[in-house]
Amino acid sequence: MADHLAAADARSLDDLIPTLYRLAVECEWQDFRSHALREVALWSGAVGGAWLTRSDGNIGEFSIYPPELGIERAQLIALNLAAGDGMSTIAPVPPTLAARGAAGARAVLAERQLHRGDALHSVLLLYFTNAVPSAALFGRALRHLAEAGALSLHQYIQRDEWLLSLGRTNRGSAAVVDSHGTVYAASSRFRDLVAKQSAAKPDFARLPFAIPAPALEGDEAFFQGPLHFRISPLGNLFQLHARRPLPLDGLSPREQQIARALGNGKTFKSVARQYDIAVSTVANHASRIYRKLGIYRREDLVDLVRRPPAPEPTVINR
Repeated sequence: MADHLAAADARSLDDLIPTLYRLAVECEWQDFRSHALREVALWSGAVGGAWLTRSDGNIGEFSIYPPELGIERAQLIALNLAAGDGMSTIAPVPPTLAARGAAGARAVLAERQLHRGDALHSVLLLYFTNAVPSAALFGRALRHLAEAGALSLHQYIQRDEWLLSLGRTNRGSAAVVDSHGTVYAASSRFRDLVAKQSAAKPDFARLPFAIPAPALEGDEAFFQGPLHFRISPLGNLFQLHARRPLPLDGLSPREQQIARALGNGKTFKSVARQYDIAVSTVANHASRIYRKLGIYRREDLVDLVRRPPAPEPTVINR
């Protein structure tokens, strides 16, 4: 196998691979995708490229380089590529793969790669005006691109594990999923917690439950069995936090903010200044908070705010 490609601006694959993994550690996940795709395009001599990661039936996460390439997600979805068949060379470029930013391209290289251990696959498309890389080199590059992408996403969710270990129990363990519940990445703590409350094994590739439609449409929290979940959009995907319930979960989001502030020792006046509301509004919130929680003293609120989630019940085999 040749050590270097003949294409302009190409670098050896041995240089590309550590670059991809370094970017996975240094960049935010969604920034990583565009930066890594740029590196693959420069390495191979391509004038542009597109990268789609998805599960069957979901739109997934889509990245292009350069930004003005002009190819759409639907064009990659429509490609009839079988995983494991290796690289496909498509020449001349058909109208179905036309890209405004690669008008002079003579050929397109495409490959579909299954991700190890989950229900995802990646499709990579590169446009060439000159020489193209060998099939073996291209396949190795795509496999490392997919693995580096998975590493970058795991780095992203690991932050919540660090916060949880520092006592931020309201954060919960983390995962990134699509609207169908396909798991793009999940911490071991998230998998263990969900598996304990369902019939799933810890290595599940899809959530063992359906995400409620209102949660996908903007509601930030929901319960599944005894677990509390908080969901937020992450590009075309969703970030999901799971934890055992906390005493404040029955409060509204604003009531939770005020309860935590009061429970951490702030006065009504300082809370009013923090959230730009009247002191009387803080007092009204405090009355509702005390009533909902069934408490009467500030000391009780401090205890609830600082109390960790209830421990897992101990199962005694008889």
